[in-house]
Amino acid sequence: MRLPFLYCCRLALLPLAAFFSPAAHAQPAEPAAVPAAPAAGAQETPAPTRDQTDANIAKVTADLVQMWQFSQHPFDAEISSKFLDRYLETLDYSHLFFLQSDLKQFEVYRTNLQVLTLRKRDISPAYAIFSRFLERTRERTAYETNLLRTGQFEFAGEERISTPKYPEISRNSPFEFTGHDRFTPDRHTLANPKDLEEATNLWAEEVRYDYLDEKLKAKTVFSGPVTLEGASNGLISLTRKDTNSSGFDFLPKEFLDQEGRRFGWLEPSGNASNAVVHLQSLAGENPLKITNHFYAGDGTALGSIRFERAPEVAGETNKEVPGRAEAKKYEGVIQLERKDTGKISRDLAKRYRQYLKNYNELTNDGHVLELYLTSLARAYDPHSDYFGRAQAENFAIQMKLSLVGIGAVLHKTESDKCEIEELIPDGPAWKSGQITNHDTIVAVAQKDQEAVEVEGMPLQEVVDMIRGPKDTPVTLTIERANPTDASARQRIVTLVRDKVKLVDKESKAQLFGTPGGIGVIEVPSFYADMDTGAPELASAGESGPAAGAAHEHKSVTTDVAKLIGRLKQEKVGGIILDLRANGGGYLEEAIRLTGLFIGKGPVVQTKAPGPEGVIMVDSSPAASPLYDGPLIVLTSRLSASASEILAGALQDYGRAVIVGDKTTFGKGTVQTVQPLSPFMKEERMPMTSDPGSLHVTIKKFYRASGLTTESNGVPSDIVLPSLLNYANFSESSQPNWLPADEVSSADPPDLNRVKPYLAELSKRSLARREKNKDFAYLQEDIDEYRKTLADKSVSMNEAERLAEQHATEARMEARKKERAARPKVTGKVYELTLKNIALPELQPAAVKPKADAEAEPADADALPEDPTARDLILTETRHIMADYIALMSQPLAAAKGQ
Repeated sequence: MRLPFLYCCRLALLPLAAFFSPAAHAQPAEPAAVPAAPAAGAQETPAPTRDQTDANIAKVTADLVQMWQFSQHPFDAEISSKFLDRYLETLDYSHLFFLQSDLKQFEVYRTNLQVLTLRKRDISPAYAIFSRFLERTRERTAYETNLLRTGQFEFAGEERISTPKYPEISRNSPFEFTGHDRFTPDRHTLANPKDLEEATNLWAEEVRYDYLDEKLKAKTVFSGPVTLEGASNGLISLTRKDTNSSGFDFLPKEFLDQEGRRFGWLEPSGNASNAVVHLQSLAGENPLKITNHFYAGDGTALGSIRFERAPEVAGETNKEVPGRAEAKKYEGVIQLERKDTGKISRDLAKRYRQYLKNYNELTNDGHVLELYLTSLARAYDPHSDYFGRAQAENFAIQMKLSLVGIGAVLHKTESDKCEIEELIPDGPAWKSGQITNHDTIVAVAQKDQEAVEVEGMPLQEVVDMIRGPKDTPVTLTIERANPTDASARQRIVTLVRDKVKLVDKESKAQLFGTPGGIGVIEVPSFYADMDTGAPELASAGESGPAAGAAHEHKSVTTDVAKLIGRLKQEKVGGIILDLRANGGGYLEEAIRLTGLFIGKGPVVQTKAPGPEGVIMVDSSPAASPLYDGPLIVLTSRLSASASEILAGALQDYGRAVIVGDKTTFGKGTVQTVQPLSPFMKEERMPMTSDPGSLHVTIKKFYRASGLTTESNGVPSDIVLPSLLNYANFSESSQPNWLPADEVSSADPPDLNRVKPYLAELSKRSLARREKNKDFAYLQEDIDEYRKTLADKSVSMNEAERLAEQHATEARMEARKKERAARPKVTGKVYELTLKNIALPELQPAAVKPKADAEAEPADADALPEDPTARDLILTETRHIMADYIALMSQPLAAAKGQ
């Protein structure tokens, strides 16, 4: 059977909690008791009672991973042991759930998961271990919520739990923080608690840490729309909802200025569900420039009232009428100095209960099986996975940057409602004009069917209901976020599903100055829509069409080629490829994209599994480079896989200067995705649903020079300061990464575009950074970060933490003032997207609006404040490019002599 498309994408293993947003609907289900663990070497037993499809999926997955994964290591006792470790770490990354007695009981599985999975088709360990996990989660949630509710450490649960060993002050008042104890948030390298008593000590510490953390950052805020009354007064209308979850009795009855004069008062409704704040003396002033501080009668500062421009609402133009202040829409924000500790307790308890709901939801739709079989695949290497149906679909969407649906990004609110977070431009929902951000989806109906209410439903289920075949209708019942008429709060909208492009994930560019300016092309991933005519890849050696060929398909290469074409049209002086957040993608696209800058030649070498380990050289199919001018590749520790292929090849050719972190991530492996259904059909195994796919590492790749990126990454020619230079985040920090080795060079030609200038470029960059205040600030941040890495514990003394917080705030405020005092940086900046690239006139880059939207207009020539002017690394890289262009324009001898 031919293998499908090859990927060079990095998927980092995350702790289980990272898979969730706070959303769930089912009440906690009572988990089944942990079955007796099978004894090592036990005799054959009757077929398991678990769903046979899941057992068959596990059998096929295990067969394929040991046959296809690069190491071709048999699924034996060694892999079984790693499999168990990976599953336990996936469930309990921070070692806060399982007791040591639990781990001891699970040891019986350590060396015989291969027997259970392959011979007996028994996946009961997945559910036995997960049931114990749910049991501990239930105990933990009960204990933590009780502590928040009662303020008492002791809790009589299934067995009595003794008082944690705390200083007297903490024992009597767990939410006072005057002692000198410390807490370690990341317990991944620490031992699991030995028993339930030690576990509750850890859980109590965790609650105290969360509580203090929330208290330090909490802001008691009330907000609501402002109505300007006549010539002098205004009203702020408050409604009890997520944004105003504290009670109105938390607000003062009267708002006094520092001299004790009243300038406002509170008028709550009879049922306390609404309130109005009356304000005086707003006449003739721009509300956006007003901040009213209010005080107690003794002069103690209580808080402030400020005004913001209200967000636009779909269906309303929200345009201002000259000379009519009442046409402008504002929102009043009342912020109190006092912390609502009751709200902190309620919010934390709600969070803990939500986690429990989320974990219980994993018992549905094969999620436990997905975690279990991914743990099996991760026993072989960090990048092999098992994808259930939904995960496989989402992976495909990210690879091709398109989906069929309505074009809305959904999320769950704290109240478990399905809210529209963002509309995708040009999608059906966006085009309808009847839906806006923050609207809530109440119900979903298919054609000629009854509507199904979705509140409390798992988010993926709602997504599945809304997605569907192209050109089919779906009807949504929408609760509007900001209705102009309260009686029209709900509306029914029918949309026709269509193909939606994720344009925000496409490559785009900026041009700094013209003509002869510097172009920056941001390449977020090596994407391609393989459903539109791209060749199927049986191996990495089969190359696709060159950029610009008649047989064009949606891909990163064709998109970047278009951007380069427009930049060349504007006589660009040099190009920076920004790969800092690019975690990889299609191998073929890395090869084709490299060809835009080198023309024909070897790009990457791939090594097949097996004792012979056949090595193939994959070359760019391009006859000549599309762009041959000065080139910099900007990388970071987040640049991985396909990004490392491109950066490594351009470095091997001496074609581009590599600038950024010390090195890239260090992933040197190739994956493929194989649906399991053909194999299950071949074996005549029953299937009750889509059995998912195996995402498996099948090859290692090497640079054209023969060097490996595995563990080593691609080192920068010019290293810039970065927090990531010190983070424990790389291939070698992942369990079971493959050994680093090298192969013979494919003899890439040395274009010698970098070496003659590198010393001078480095010297100039260092001199510039030494005089740059922002790099001094960055070094301060790096020093603080390294201190936190050296001491992973955190003070639990509130006064100490407040002092640290105030020092940080003062440092940030001083930086802000210093930056504001600097002369304005000017220069033309243009934004190039695939949508505007063909327009005759270049489009200015959007400038982030100021907080005071009615201040003088921004300087049209000023660099945009967000993101480029504040992007220190990109700014320095542009300076390096300017130096590079200048040096290359001189005779080589003169450039060397500088």
